[in-house]
Amino acid sequence: MAASSLFLVVLLCGLATAADVLAHFMVANTYNYTQTEWKADFVAASEIGIDGFALNWGSPDCSLAPNSQDWYVARIEDAFTVAATNQFKLIYSFDMSYTPAACSIGWNTTFMATMISKYAKSPAAYIWNGEVLVSSYGGEGYGNDFFAELKSVLAGEGVTISLSPALTTYSLQAQSADPNGVATGMLANYTAIDGYLNWQAWPADTDTNLTAGVDVEFQAAFENAGRRGPYIMGVSPWQFKDFNDGYYNSWVEYSDVLFPNRWQQAISTVQPDIVEIITWNDFEESHYIRDLPPVAGPAAVGFGVTGSYIYGQTHSAWRVMAQYYISWYKTGLAPKVTEDRVVFWYRVHPKEVPCSSGTNNIGVVRNAAYPADAVFAWALVSENSTIVMNVGSNQNWTFQATTCGPGLNMVPFPEGIDNAYPSVAVQRGGETLHAAAGAVAITEACAYENYNPVVGLTGPALTASPKMGNGSGTKGKPKKPRYQKKSC
Repeated sequence: MAASSLFLVVLLCGLATAADVLAHFMVANTYNYTQTEWKADFVAASEIGIDGFALNWGSPDCSLAPNSQDWYVARIEDAFTVAATNQFKLIYSFDMSYTPAACSIGWNTTFMATMISKYAKSPAAYIWNGEVLVSSYGGEGYGNDFFAELKSVLAGEGVTISLSPALTTYSLQAQSADPNGVATGMLANYTAIDGYLNWQAWPADTDTNLTAGVDVEFQAAFENAGRRGPYIMGVSPWQFKDFNDGYYNSWVEYSDVLFPNRWQQAISTVQPDIVEIITWNDFEESHYIRDLPPVAGPAAVGFGVTGSYIYGQTHSAWRVMAQYYISWYKTGLAPKVTEDRVVFWYRVHPKEVPCSSGTNNIGVVRNAAYPADAVFAWALVSENSTIVMNVGSNQNWTFQATTCGPGLNMVPFPEGIDNAYPSVAVQRGGETLHAAAGAVAITEACAYENYNPVVGLTGPALTASPKMGNGSGTKGKPKKPRYQKKSC
């Protein structure tokens, strides 16, 4: 049977300017890290073409609080030490979205300036147009005057920064309002910011694919306003979280084919100055591309109840997809495919079945009806091939993958699925060249309500990308690439 058809617009690019890729990195998950763990992350990210990490960390100015976060400073020192000798770049992404428990002071400009100045001349500092690039997650609660004061304090220390925050309420508002009007209002309210990170890399509570409309309008608004900081476009593979404490902390966004579609938008439509992958290691929101952490040891993370939907749910194969699109984005040319690989992903239970734990009352996970009960496959082949997919009683569903570019298809879960491990194979000339099965079975007898996918790989493992770019940017008027459909 032919697999259900999905379509990716596959384009060839020419005359594009090089660009950089960062990945959002949660410092909160590094409590046990040593320099060894930092180096392993840097090496794994570099292998797929990522130039640096945006270090997300909450205010540590709470030394008297029961849950002191002072240890962040020590982990960050290790990160800069290791990155400086590994040709890897780092920027701060100050988490300004909340005030830590039992800590009323939050961020202050003196401490932030001290931490920025400390590493401003480090080989690991990401420099944009001669200035240290600084970002944030949130910040609306602090306001423009706070950002202006931060820049002033730094100027007094001889450090200039390019400030490109993610003011998330504006990005979210623009999904349902006029993006140009939202961007214009933000620019009027925040005269101290130079660039912008559009954090909204997912559809906002809707079961339709995200478009690039907000990115196009925001990018143009910043350029027209003469702001010389980078436009940073968020690209993410998924979003689901469930703290098992009710509706507010339990949701999934429509992400079935989000990752390839968002990358195509970055390459063919937006062409941002920087792409930020959201994320490298935010396991609790299910959009990680890093290997899963061990249960014990220096890289372990204390998940608590959320470990029920994290452990076993590997996402490593999404780095295969990221590597392909990163190369395309940086060079302007779709990479030549020399090996056959199929990345496939699926959830581990049908969405309508109640599970024995988690938020198992139907409808408590916000947007639970949106994801399709299906196995999705994204194929790169060196020669025209047949991709064979199996899940439960749905056997030998096929689609044709060609050398024109990535092929994308899906096979639905059959009714009454139980203990089924999906499998995907690459066939050519009647011969099976590669085959693999999913690591976790799909079952209606689920132990925990889980919308976090398992991601698998058929074909050879990753090989490292050549180093491209130098982890710094200059803001000019880039040449716009010419795009044309590849004829096949």
